[in-house]
Amino acid sequence: MPIKPDFLFGKPFDEFPDVTEWDVIVLGAGPNGLIAAAYLAKAGAKVCLVERRYEIGGGLATDEVLFPGYYSNNHAIYHMMVDYMPVMQDFDIGKYGFQWIKPNPQTAAVFNDGQALVLSHMVEDTKDSITKFSFKDAVTYGRLMRSWKKIVAEILGPATYLPPMLPIEITMAMQKTKTGQEMLELVEESALDIINNNFENDRVKATLLYNCCIWGLDPRETGVGMFVALYSDRMTNKCYCMGGSHKFAAALAREILSNGGIIIDACEATKITMEGGRVSGIETTEGRILKAKTIMSTLDPHTTFLDLLGKENMPGDLTEAIEGWKYDKWSYFTVHVATKEAPRYNCDDPWANDAFMNLVGVEGTDQLLAHWDNVIAGKIDPNNFAGHATCESLLDPHLVHSPYGGHVSFFQMHAPYDIEGGWDKMGPELEAAILEKWQKAAPNMTRDNIIRTTHETPVGIERRFPNMRKGGIKHGDYKPIQLGCFRPNQECSSSATPIPGLYTCGASNYPGGAVLGGPGYIGANKVAEDMGLTKWWKPTRRMEQYVETYLDSPLGGLG
Repeated sequence: MPIKPDFLFGKPFDEFPDVTEWDVIVLGAGPNGLIAAAYLAKAGAKVCLVERRYEIGGGLATDEVLFPGYYSNNHAIYHMMVDYMPVMQDFDIGKYGFQWIKPNPQTAAVFNDGQALVLSHMVEDTKDSITKFSFKDAVTYGRLMRSWKKIVAEILGPATYLPPMLPIEITMAMQKTKTGQEMLELVEESALDIINNNFENDRVKATLLYNCCIWGLDPRETGVGMFVALYSDRMTNKCYCMGGSHKFAAALAREILSNGGIIIDACEATKITMEGGRVSGIETTEGRILKAKTIMSTLDPHTTFLDLLGKENMPGDLTEAIEGWKYDKWSYFTVHVATKEAPRYNCDDPWANDAFMNLVGVEGTDQLLAHWDNVIAGKIDPNNFAGHATCESLLDPHLVHSPYGGHVSFFQMHAPYDIEGGWDKMGPELEAAILEKWQKAAPNMTRDNIIRTTHETPVGIERRFPNMRKGGIKHGDYKPIQLGCFRPNQECSSSATPIPGLYTCGASNYPGGAVLGGPGYIGANKVAEDMGLTKWWKPTRRMEQYVETYLDSPLGGLG
């Protein structure tokens, strides 16, 4: 028999009926679940958001990962789509003390010989930094960014929050403008081809390639070239959530609660129930039944369909699509560090010490590609790897509550889930290798300066977030057959599924992961339409302009 808790929602557990009824049940209180629940609760739906962990937010996590008094954003920290996310327009979350900051020096690559290349929010500042490596590349960067920023502003940014279209529909829509045609020209190339064909200096190439592929884009994969424009722009527009990324989750949770929604944490769904050929609710580990005719799942495809729904309730073609789903090529290995002093980089550009992100070990394209090839092959060379670091407390002193003061930072690199030698052995070895490499770039990162360290492996990510299978942050690989209207498959990419009443709106849905907020927003729109709810929100102006320019119907989006 399930063990029942003593209290639920602050009342004795036995006062609650065994069965409760809701309009909408949302599974998973990560960013997409919070966004979907917030919109629908304010639209008047009776919403219950269910989270298996003891803390809401999913990847919007800010925890004491080292020891009491030192907090770290141990998952999401680089927020790229803040100025496009409709939720920023539609909710007054600033009233909760919520604030974004956007440093001008965004990414600084620090090289072994003491040179540094800084990619800044201001294009002219980036061009100035590139000039010392190649004047020609500086001019090229300025020219390409003018084009790529327009592609993002007119197409990729607003389309992130509209349902996807078929590839043929995209091609027809993009032919309407010069900007659309330029985007189509990018699509068929790989990230490596685009960078190699436009730039000459190897260090410039390597830095830009890392910037484009950091979130799992295969540098040699064709058919995804539009990501080069997207990430080149967005990775120089990264925002930090003051007080920690969890503040974003907390603000959304307050919106849900203030509009009558309920959040149940420490509650794991064990089954999606069916009645009369449609979903009817969920069963939970504590033996309760939550009834609803509409269920929205933000969980990975295997958990939603195979574990909770069951093959017996799925058509064969959907089962085949789910079983063929490919997870991320790589995950991340992260070393968290508390220090007395912030890292100080020994390089020729002082802005490297103020940058949001520092690249260490990125010496050239061949070396970078060799590192990524190793990761995909299930190994890491302790003498040849690359990664990125951030001193979080330099941006946000609120993260340090210890009377001893100091700073919190992390160093992160791409890593395989299954590593040669096993993570029990390789974890400590790679932590030592990272600290050694980091000290060469930032000489004050000595043992005397370091207060304490800890590390998290891809296996550790999966333990914290079971739906991040194999430690993947996107719930699935970015490849042409798993993007757009194929994410997670053509039947489910716009949130509705072939199972009446069941919707999906997590990172495995279009447009993907990385706290874009798109899946949750698109899902909320679809459910509101199907339930006949009055939408209190309107598309952003950029979304309206995109629809007016490219689409024949306001229901389209970019795949």
